[in-house]
Amino acid sequence: MSDAMSPNGSRIALVLGGGGPVGISWLTGVAVGLREAGIDLALADRFVGTSAGAIVGTVLAAGGDPMSLLAEPPADAAPIEADPAKLAEIFSVMFTPGVDAMDARRRIGELALAAEAGDPAVHIARIGTMVGIAEWPERELVLTAVDARTGELRAWERGGAATLEQALASTTCVPGVFPPIPIAGNDYIDGGVRSSINADLALPADIVVIVEPLAHIFPRTPADRELGSAREISIIPDTAAIAAFGNDLFGRAALHPAFEAGVRQAADAAPLLKDVWPTR
Repeated sequence: MSDAMSPNGSRIALVLGGGGPVGISWLTGVAVGLREAGIDLALADRFVGTSAGAIVGTVLAAGGDPMSLLAEPPADAAPIEADPAKLAEIFSVMFTPGVDAMDARRRIGELALAAEAGDPAVHIARIGTMVGIAEWPERELVLTAVDARTGELRAWERGGAATLEQALASTTCVPGVFPPIPIAGNDYIDGGVRSSINADLALPADIVVIVEPLAHIFPRTPADRELGSAREISIIPDTAAIAAFGNDLFGRAALHPAFEAGVRQAADAAPLLKDVWPTR
């Protein structure tokens, strides 16, 4: 366990949101840039990760170097194919006015289960190789997924039904792009179907730091605002970062610009965290 000391004994939660490979690059840039400014995000007391944020959050919680996530994929690795029409069909459900949120998640789950998105074992192996960490970290780590049939949130933690690789594969299972991940008799999809950040899972905490790659696309849910008396500090992409992301969150050409944008924004974010962040 860390021997970090939080100012005034505050309990700090770090919430990292979804955003595909481009979001991973931006989050990594933020983490690296803050580290260079003397703020180590790995010293949070609790980590909540959704999709891309789960990847970066796991590396941080395990004490790894997030720069490892920027490694080029093997030359023989198949590129991730995202069908724009299929994605549009699936995610339009999320924005249909008047549809109950749980019903929308169930419908998205149905579409994900019906899609021919490959072998779940391939996605589990892909994510395991990317993260390079096989066992759950000792630190508090929550990874979010959604039951494809019921639409219910599943918060994976150490000691639960999912291995770390299964949990990571489920929370990164973008519907229609990757196959739902079977765990203990149920099938799970990306936790971003419920919320791109799932910030309510940060509690209990005195300070909640939310780093949100898709703040410009997905509005926060009512649950995301249920943080009680906790102080919230948010880091979201600025106009230049959004331009660097482009329209394809899986596009390799945007990975380096997104990382650089994250590093740049970290310089602006550092003063917000300076007086509250733990030090060793």
